[in-house]
Amino acid sequence: MLSIGIAGAMLGAGCALPLAAHATLGENASSVDNDGARMHAVARTASTQNAYSVHAITLPSGTLVREYVTANGMVFGVAWEGPTLPDLKSVLGTSFNTYVAASAAQRNTPLAVSGADLVVYSGGHLRAFSGYAYLPRALPAGVAPSVIR
Repeated sequence: MLSIGIAGAMLGAGCALPLAAHATLGENASSVDNDGARMHAVARTASTQNAYSVHAITLPSGTLVREYVTANGMVFGVAWEGPTLPDLKSVLGTSFNTYVAASAAQRNTPLAVSGADLVVYSGGHLRAFSGYAYLPRALPAGVAPSVIR
């Protein structure tokens, strides 16, 4: 019963942060360029790999959010770590309801969803959260899911 309360608190905290808008999983990455201003980022970096780019944004809370974008501009993965959760509803977009339904059926933490269309892991505790989400079918050719961390 305690783990259900913890799971609910983690989801509630993730949805309650109004400044944490992100590029949305599965959508076009055109919003990535504006994320720094929207989230009041204290630092922002970008790096390019062979088949994708990674945009890292540090929030005022100290949470680091990494957005993984294909060469054709689609967000295929998002990862986070830090003292607060990002806005998971914003990060997951249309996949959020799938995540909520799957995580409601679990009675333990960390919260994990693993399916053909969506993989999400979110764990941690107060002031030490981490997680990632990705779309398995959207991974660029030759890119392993383990890069999304």
